Amino acid sequence: MAGDIAMDPLEQRELIITRRLKAPRRLVWRTFEDPHLLAQWWGPESFTSSISKLEFRTGGEWHVTMHAPDGAERHVRYQFIEILAPERIVYRPLRPSGTAVRNAPPTYLATLTFEALGEETVFTMRAEFDSAADLAVAVTGGFQAGTSQALDKLERRLASC
Repeated sequence: MAGDIAMDPLEQRELIITRRLKAPRRLVWRTFEDPHLLAQWWGPESFTSSISKLEFRTGGEWHVTMHAPDGAERHVRYQFIEILAPERIVYRPLRPSGTAVRNAPPTYLATLTFEALGEETVFTMRAEFDSAADLAVAVTGGFQAGTSQALDKLERRLASC
């Protein structure tokens, strides 16, 4: 199911992605808190992921490696800012150690919300980038497309549960 994607015209540094998922909120939530389930859908199409650390709590860290079809790996670390089960997850990517600011990927604050609609869930991701320039770099680099592809994978995963 295609989702709605919008850039906030007022801030021009926010990207909002909404998807209505055909699964109850408790199940959608579980795909985020269970590292085995999360690894099955995280990342763009044709990528696989492995989770080396998932401290699913406020202040905890989450370490994921996304494996591209050509063998390249992208290591990403996140810190959970807030977890309010089963309604909201807020996290921020952590800058790789030793990365110069000018070479670092754009950072953002991601707020994920899970709205129960009977046996379906409205999932919304609001990514607030540090600047409009960071949002532009992220979109050009495939952030929006990769997130939508990951949500496509999540939908397929939920359908098999």
